[in-house]
Amino acid sequence: MKRIILFFITVIVLANSDLSAQNLSTIPGSFVDIGFGGRPVGLGFAYVGAADDENSIFWNPAGLGSISQTTVGFSQADQMGLITYNHANAILPLPAMDHAVSLAFLSSGDDALKEVSIYASYGLKIKDFSVGATLKYRNASFGNNSLSRSDFQVFDDDEYETGIGQQVFGDANGFGMDLGFLYRPIETIKFGILVRDAFAPMNWNSKARSTEYQSRGSYNEKLPNELLFGTSIQFTEKILVVADYQPAMDEDRVHWVRAGIEGKLVNILFLRAGTEQGINDIDDDKITLGTGIDIVIKKKIRVKSDFAYVIDPIQNSQRISFTVSF
Repeated sequence: MKRIILFFITVIVLANSDLSAQNLSTIPGSFVDIGFGGRPVGLGFAYVGAADDENSIFWNPAGLGSISQTTVGFSQADQMGLITYNHANAILPLPAMDHAVSLAFLSSGDDALKEVSIYASYGLKIKDFSVGATLKYRNASFGNNSLSRSDFQVFDDDEYETGIGQQVFGDANGFGMDLGFLYRPIETIKFGILVRDAFAPMNWNSKARSTEYQSRGSYNEKLPNELLFGTSIQFTEKILVVADYQPAMDEDRVHWVRAGIEGKLVNILFLRAGTEQGINDIDDDKITLGTGIDIVIKKKIRVKSDFAYVIDPIQNSQRISFTVSF
């Protein structure tokens, strides 16, 4: 199994090594994974090696194999006070073995740029190993925001009409694929690997409002792939420590180190803290704080609510999640 995992990772990295030939944007722009779910974000965005709940569909689909209850959830993210992300997901364990499927819907933005993604995942656990995959459909629309004449009173009519005519609008469609692996050598330690967007082609279509002007038209590109390594250690029944490492896949990007700790209080209350550190000279390090409530009702229904607050040098933000399992 170890050799199979290393083989797939090697193939993926080599397939994406010729970036210029693929017209690949080396710095993520559209469909950026900002970190979803109150618990993972509260742990400093370090969750690849811990994935064991509804957040696995975004962080490591291999974790779905450990889920034994039907689960539905909703999460909202306030990204720097500018963009609101909403997502909903459902997980269905399958009979006969440790495996499950999951479906998630994610939306963000407004008429200026709106993005919608649909995730379909499968995770399988075989003894100490777990594997999983996520297929994504992505759609974007842009330039549909209306520009009122009253907002541009400093321009004369000709200048206003010229500006409106040059406004670009259009849409995009594409796909993505994540591959996840988990290995648990002993009960209290797990190691995880995530290849995010191992295959992620996008087709963009754009037009100018007036036929007198031209846009780039139709073109293809690939969203940049990411490779993440993670580990989690359950030191005691009440203390969990996690850490992730994300190497830069291109010279224009940054190596990231993430770590977090979770403490369980009075059986239903959790406190979390973490950090995300970029290996560079830029002030872009983040500190995260979080809390969670996990209540079991009549031994069958499990209700969870998680909150995370991100202290960011640019703008603080927050995440909130609500999940029911039965």
